[in-house]
Amino acid sequence: MDNRILFLLSKGVSHTGTKLFTFSLSWYILSETGSGLNFSLSLLVNYLPAIIMSAFAGYISDRTSQPNRLLVLCDLASAAVCVLPPLHMGLASVYTVIFLLSMISAIFNNTIDTHLPRLEGINGGEDLKKLTSMAQFITSGVNIAAPSLGGFLVKTLPIQMFAVINIVSFLLSAFGEVFLCYRPRPMQEKAAQGTNPGSIPAYIFRDKKLRTFMIGDSLGNFCFSAGFNVAFPLIVTVTLGISSSGYGLITSSTAVGSVLCALARTKRPCRAEFQYPYTKTGGLGVLMLLLALIARFPYHPVWTAAVLCAINFSVGWLAVDINIQTKTTMQIYVDSRYLGKILGFSTSISYILIPLSLAFGGTASEIWPSYLLSAGAGALLLAALGLLRLSELRGVHTNC
Repeated sequence: MDNRILFLLSKGVSHTGTKLFTFSLSWYILSETGSGLNFSLSLLVNYLPAIIMSAFAGYISDRTSQPNRLLVLCDLASAAVCVLPPLHMGLASVYTVIFLLSMISAIFNNTIDTHLPRLEGINGGEDLKKLTSMAQFITSGVNIAAPSLGGFLVKTLPIQMFAVINIVSFLLSAFGEVFLCYRPRPMQEKAAQGTNPGSIPAYIFRDKKLRTFMIGDSLGNFCFSAGFNVAFPLIVTVTLGISSSGYGLITSSTAVGSVLCALARTKRPCRAEFQYPYTKTGGLGVLMLLLALIARFPYHPVWTAAVLCAINFSVGWLAVDINIQTKTTMQIYVDSRYLGKILGFSTSISYILIPLSLAFGGTASEIWPSYLLSAGAGALLLAALGLLRLSELRGVHTNC
């Protein structure tokens, strides 16, 4: 079987089982406790190991010469962790499973992203971008289908059965990954494998392009989490008073945008250049400003819903487009000896900023109207990107 197809099948099976399982765990916490605090604690338990492990995962994946073995080991470890709920069901075991799966996932995802350029069948940047887009398409599709399927199955199946489904998915994924073939590291890369680049943050900030990517991603994650992820539900349900069915329809348009973007990029990959996507990230800032503007217009059942669907569709499209371009740009241009560490550090920063941003947005929404939160975050993102671009241009002129 083609290496790329085997990779996509393994990823699809594993992600489907994981999404169904995490949905069932979330449902269990809410149905058993009815506590928002307990649910929030599950999110915290999911974030903490990702923050801690992502940077460490880069050191592991950079040092492995046979990534398929590490991927198989991660899947087998995840399957072993999922045995806990059938043996002993309770909140303590649920939190333990969430924590351990998040820790293993940090290593697994970093290994995939680090070594994907060496996968047999990937010949150059175009193949890499197409495969990344196809993987994103599968991920987005599963993210749409799994909660719907989980909502149906959770009424008929016990939570323990979801754990069994996830165990089977991990074992099938591990079986497929055994047969993945990766090209060996170049001799010069092996010779330099023990080279210490120094502090990874210092290494990133010495490189102007990498520094721009790091700052731009950090700003984008922080502003968007507060200005959209927090503000949007409040604007739709509280400010505009849209029903739950309307809210569900509007939010589903985000997933549609992400799936169509991933599908489009499999046919027409984005340009391969080491340049931060200012325009696309700035587009998210413009959408937040538009969201704030819609909140101040008189409500119309049809036109308001249509505009909100268009905003969410655009958000889904841009978020996936930025993710694909950023990831593939790093994989193509960053020194492969340090790629895992850089990706791990970047992921850690994102996972630190997102909870802080959500906490800030939630607190701010108690003080200011939600449309001001969206407008402020959008304006801040655009201003920060403008300053970042101006600083980059000045650096180029200075070097000239």
